[in-house]
Amino acid sequence: MHTLHRRTRREILWMVAPAVLTLIVFSLYPLVYSIAMSLSDSQLARPFRAFVAFKNYTDAVADALFRGSILLTFVYAFGVTAIETALGFGLALLLNRESRASRFARTLGLLPFITPPVAIAAIWRLIYDPSSGMLNHYLVRAGILEQNVAFLGIPGLAMASVMLVDVWQWTPFVFLLSLAVLASLPHEPYEAAAVDGANTWQQFVHITLPLCLPGVLIIAILRLIGAMKVFDLVFMLTSGGPGASTQVASFYIYKTAFQQFKTGYASAMTIILIIVLTILVTLLTVLYRKAQQRYGL
Repeated sequence: MHTLHRRTRREILWMVAPAVLTLIVFSLYPLVYSIAMSLSDSQLARPFRAFVAFKNYTDAVADALFRGSILLTFVYAFGVTAIETALGFGLALLLNRESRASRFARTLGLLPFITPPVAIAAIWRLIYDPSSGMLNHYLVRAGILEQNVAFLGIPGLAMASVMLVDVWQWTPFVFLLSLAVLASLPHEPYEAAAVDGANTWQQFVHITLPLCLPGVLIIAILRLIGAMKVFDLVFMLTSGGPGASTQVASFYIYKTAFQQFKTGYASAMTIILIIVLTILVTLLTVLYRKAQQRYGL
């Protein structure tokens, strides 16, 4: 028995080893390397040039552009997550039935978020084009605008325009996961509510929403984490402009590392951003567990 137990443990270790090795190579090692680089005055061509301890961190905290980029990242991430969660869950409620329209919507919903972000950004640049873009053409034709507008060239509109592309791309992702949450709901509470005379709205408020809350929260957390790391859409659509109105943290770190060649300083900003994200995700996970304990199945 003891020999069998040891053999089982050995087999488990062999099965887990590839995942652990992959995690070490692609996650742990880059993290340790970045921390080491953040403590030095590293340049792109001269890594670990001089040890400066925590100077890069204090400079990053004092950097108004970096603080502004983190604020923009939060505005962007929470904004698109709220909109996508509301739209995706609403669509799932509307199409939570077996029909041709529902099956077609599920298939169609796969297309936006499996399309490469570079291709999506290129398409939307054409749509937003101030001289020949489709959006300006129809808005002017409908009388909503008097003349063409440079949606990506006006500080107030540029961030909203990038967020709209994100919403278009990722709402189907939330929609499909929300459908899965709705499909997992038990039928017994609805049958009991119908016997007690509860109407559709009462069943939605008192049964569907509470039971779906934990699942919708985890979907929102996943989407929020993805939105906090946004880079490709900003890079392709606005390059952080006009000015710094769409310069989210990931793009500012990229500019510091690969345009100003300050890799040590960029590494310090990266570690700060990781810490901020870790705190945020921890708080959201606590919120999810409380919701699961109260409303979970």
